This record gives sequence, structure tokens and C-alpha cells, in this order.
Amino acid sequence: MKKKTVMRLVSLCMLIAAVVFVVIALGNPQLGRVIWIGPFRFGVKEWYVCYGLYVLVMVGLFIGSFFVREKKK
Repeated sequence: MKKKTVMRLVSLCMLIAAVVFVVIALGNPQLGRVIWIGPFRFGVKEWYVCYGLYVLVMVGLFIGSFFVREKKK
């Protein structure tokens, strides 16, 4: 397989896994829990931001796989 094909398949699998993870995580009733890290509060809104960033990174990796160049021999 070519490098482009492998990278597209891997990034597509990672994107699908990210979407499934976010759907399951948002359906979890424990999402409303607040975590305190020292004086900083990490609540539901912060979790939504983290999950959104995670999916955006995976989308970026998938799009980036279309710009990989093959080495010329």
C-alpha cells in the first residue's frame, strides 16, 4: 500500500474512534461531575471544550493525510 492510503485509513479510523468516544462520553451521566485541580474548577463546560478539541484534532489529522507527498525514487 502507498503511504497516502495507509495514512488516510489510519486517520479515518482515529476519527471514527474519536466521534464514537465523544458520543459515548456525552451520554455518560457522570459528565456533570466537577473536578478540582487545586483552586481550578474543571466542570461540564470545560469537558465539552476538551471533547470538541479532540474531535477537531482528529479531523485535522484526517485532512492532513490528503497532503502527504510520496517520495520520488
